[in-house]
Amino acid sequence: MKYFSAIIFGFVLSFSITIPIFSQEANIQDDLTKMILNSNARTIFKLNGYWETTLDDGTTGSFYLPKVFYNCEKATFKKTIHIEKKLLSNSVWHLYFLGLNDEIEIYWNSQFIGKFVSDGAPLWVTIPKKLIVKEANEILLVVNPVQSIAYQIRRNYQYFRKIVTGISRDFFLVRTSPVWVNSFSYSFNFESLSKVDIKTRVNISSFEINTLLRSAPNLVSEQKLFFKLEQILRSKETNQIVAQSNPQIFNISSFRNIVLENSMTVVNPNLWDPENPFLYTLELRISYADSLLDNLIFDFGITKIETTSLKNGNSWLLNGKPFVLKAVDFIEDYDYYNSGKHIQKFEADIKNLKSLGANAVRFLFGSPNPIFLNLANRYGLLVLVDLPVYYVPSTLLKKSDLFIRFQTISENICRHLIQNPSLFAIGVGNGLETNSPEIKYYYSKLTQWIKQYGRLETYGSYLLGQKLDYFDNFDFVVINDNFRLARRLDLVFSFLKDYKEQVKKPLIFSFGTIIDPNNHKGYNNQMSVEYQAYYLLERFNIQNKIGLAGVLVWSYNDYFTENPLSKSAPIEPYTSFSGIQNNTQQRLAFNVLKALFNNEDVPIINPGLPESELRIDYIVAGIVALLIWGFMLNRSRRFREYTYRSAFRTYNFFADIRDKRIISEFQTATFGFVLALIIATFLSAVLNYYRTNEGFQLLTGVFIPNYFVREWLYKLAWNPLLAIVVFTIAACLKILLLALLLKIASFFVRSKIFFDDTFKMVIWALQPIILLLPVAVFINRILPISTILTYSFHIFFLIVILWCLQRLIKSIWIVFDVRPSKAYFWTILFLFVVALIYFSILEYSYNLIEYIVFYNKIII
Repeated sequence: MKYFSAIIFGFVLSFSITIPIFSQEANIQDDLTKMILNSNARTIFKLNGYWETTLDDGTTGSFYLPKVFYNCEKATFKKTIHIEKKLLSNSVWHLYFLGLNDEIEIYWNSQFIGKFVSDGAPLWVTIPKKLIVKEANEILLVVNPVQSIAYQIRRNYQYFRKIVTGISRDFFLVRTSPVWVNSFSYSFNFESLSKVDIKTRVNISSFEINTLLRSAPNLVSEQKLFFKLEQILRSKETNQIVAQSNPQIFNISSFRNIVLENSMTVVNPNLWDPENPFLYTLELRISYADSLLDNLIFDFGITKIETTSLKNGNSWLLNGKPFVLKAVDFIEDYDYYNSGKHIQKFEADIKNLKSLGANAVRFLFGSPNPIFLNLANRYGLLVLVDLPVYYVPSTLLKKSDLFIRFQTISENICRHLIQNPSLFAIGVGNGLETNSPEIKYYYSKLTQWIKQYGRLETYGSYLLGQKLDYFDNFDFVVINDNFRLARRLDLVFSFLKDYKEQVKKPLIFSFGTIIDPNNHKGYNNQMSVEYQAYYLLERFNIQNKIGLAGVLVWSYNDYFTENPLSKSAPIEPYTSFSGIQNNTQQRLAFNVLKALFNNEDVPIINPGLPESELRIDYIVAGIVALLIWGFMLNRSRRFREYTYRSAFRTYNFFADIRDKRIISEFQTATFGFVLALIIATFLSAVLNYYRTNEGFQLLTGVFIPNYFVREWLYKLAWNPLLAIVVFTIAACLKILLLALLLKIASFFVRSKIFFDDTFKMVIWALQPIILLLPVAVFINRILPISTILTYSFHIFFLIVILWCLQRLIKSIWIVFDVRPSKAYFWTILFLFVVALIYFSILEYSYNLIEYIVFYNKIII
C-alpha cells in the first residue's frame, strides 16, 4: 500500500511540473499581464508554477517559481510544457522575464539558446528558428549569480544587497506573429505647454516571413509583402482618439530589425506629473491586408522637464512649475513580494510613499519591477534607477568587460521600460573617480548610449568631500553623505555650497544612516531610532538652507546585505536597518520626513541622555590585570627582578634564558595571562569604540574577506565582556603558537633550545604590552577629545608593537646564539613572506591593491 501511495505522489508531482497544455483559451489577460504586456494579438502564458529544481548543494525538489535561493551558486529549473498544435504554425515564441538576478543560461528541448545578463532588468529572449517548437517542449533554465569581477565589485561594496540565485520575478512564454514590435522609444518637442510634438522610434523585428505568403497566394516573394504601422493615442478615461500618426507602409525581410520614426501632434495636452498623473493609452499596431498581426497598448504620459536657473540655483521646471525632488531609496525584497499579492503590496508601498510626500524613488542595486513602474504611472511617482556601479576602481573598468555588462543592463532597461512616464533618470556610476581617463570614457559612452533612447536623464553620484573634475555628460549630480563628516555639519554645508557653485546643474543631496530599531534612547545615542530622525532633519535643513534641487533619503525599507554590517551586528549582521519603515510599521524618521516633505510641524524628537563613555567591563578587566601583576610584584622578589631585568637589562635577562638559569615557568605563565588579558581588553575597547564607525566597516571588509570571521568580530565589538574572554584565549593561543614556531626554528641552529625556553622568550618579549593597560581602560574618554589624540593613539600603539617585535628578535639572537643581523634578516623575511602570501591571496581573489589605492583617493 505504501508503494502505491508513493507512485500516486510521484504522478501528482510530475503532473504539477508538467503543464497539460497551452491553448488559446489558456492565454492570460489578467491585471498582471495588462500592466506589463497588454496586447490583443499576442498570446501570453504565465510560467509561474512548480518547476523541477536542482541546487548546487545537491538539493532537489519541486519549487514554486518565482523564488530566490540564498548562499547558492547555481540553480537549475526544468519543466515540460505542452502547446496546442494549432498555435504552432505561423508563430514566433519568446521568453519574457520581468527581471533576474543575475545571469541565465536557457535551453529549449536540450538545445542551448544562449547566456544572458539581466541584473534585475527585464529580459526578452526569442527562441531561434533552428530550435523547433513542438507540442511537447522541455525548458531548462540554469541561473548563476554574477561571477569574477562583476561579483567582486558587488562584494566589495559593503552595503550591497544580498546576492541571490533564482527566478526573482514573474516570467512568461509569449507567442507573436512573424513580424512584431520589438521596442519603442519617444521624445517630446514642446512648442508651448499647449502643443507638443511626439517623436517616436519603433523597432520592428521579423522572423520567417515566408509563412505569411500562404495567406497571400498572389505574391511570389517576401519583398512584395508590405505591412502597415499605426500609432494611436487615446484618452485613458474616455478611450477617444486624441492623436494619430500617419500610417507607415513598410517592407521587412526575414530575420531583420528595422527602425521606423514618426511623429504626432497633441494640442492642449493633459500633462503628467506627480501631483496630477494624467495618462493616455498609446497603441502600436502592425497589420497586413487589414489583418492585425501585432499590437501593444501601454500607458502614456506627456511631461515637460527642463533645467533652469532659479534664484536659489539650478533646478528643474516640471510642466512649467518649479520642481524639488523629494525621493527615497527603494530596495526590492524578493521574498516579501513573491510571497503572494505582489501587486497589492507594491500598490500599498506607493500609497505609503505618496502619503509621505515623496514625489520620487530611486531603485538601488537593480532595475524596478515593471509592475511597480506601471503603478507609479497611475499614482504619480518618478523613478530613478541606479546601475550596479558602486565604488569601482578605474583600473577594473579598464581591464574587464564591465563596460559591456553595464551597457547591456542599461539597454534592457531602456528597451523594456522607457515607455513608462514615471521612469525619470538612470544613474551610471556611484562614487567613482573623477580624474581618471577610463572613468571619463565610461561616463561619456554610457550616457550617449542612454540618450539615444530619447527622454531619459542621466546622473552620477559622488562622495561628499570628493573633488569633482567631471560632470559634463550628466543632467544632474547626486552628492552622497560622507561618514567621516557625520558630526561636522559646518564642513557638510561648506562642501555642498561649493559644489552648487561649481556644478551649475541640479544638485541632489543623498543621506541616511543605520540604526538599531529596538533602541529608543534618544538622539544622543547614534544607534537609536530618534537619532535616525534627527540625522535626517539636520541634513534636510542643510540642503534647504543652501537651496539644492532636492534630496534622496537612504532608505525606504530595510534590506538584506551581502556583507555583515558592524552597526547591525547586535540584531542581524546581514540586514541594513536604514529604512524609515519596515514591512510592518513606520519609524519616527518616517513621520519627521513626512513633516519635512509637506512643510508641516516636525514632531518633537527626544534627545535622551548622552552615551556613557566609560564601560565598567574594561575597568574591571584592567583592575584584575593590575591586581594580579601587582600581587606578583609585591609578593615575589624574584618576579620583581625578572620585571626589572627584562625591561632595563634585556641582554642579561635573555642570556639567563639561554644559559638555563632558573626562571619560574609558573610566574612566566601567569605574567603571560596578564599580558593576554591586557591586550584582550585593549582590542575589545578599540573594537567597541569603532563599532559604529563606517571606516572600521570599510577596512575590515577589505582586509578580512571571510564573512564568518567578520560577523563574529562585529558581534564581539558589541559585547565587550565576551570579547575580553575570547581575545584573552586567542592571545594565549597566539603566545603558544609563537613559542612553537620559535621551537621549530631552533632546529636550524646549533644551540639546544627547549619549548619552555621559547615560551619564556615570547612572553617576556611582550612586556611593553603593559603600557596599553591605562589606554585600554579609558580609550572611550581619550579618543573623542581631539583628532590629535586619535592620531597619537595610533602612533603609540604602533610603537608598542614594533618595540615588542624588536625585543622578540633580540631574544632570538641572544638565546639562539646567532648574529643579530641573521636574526633580523630571517625574522623580517618570514614576516614578509607571510604578509606577501596573505595579500597575494587578497589581490588575486578581491583586487586588494586596486581597492586600497581607490579608497585612498576617494575616502581617506
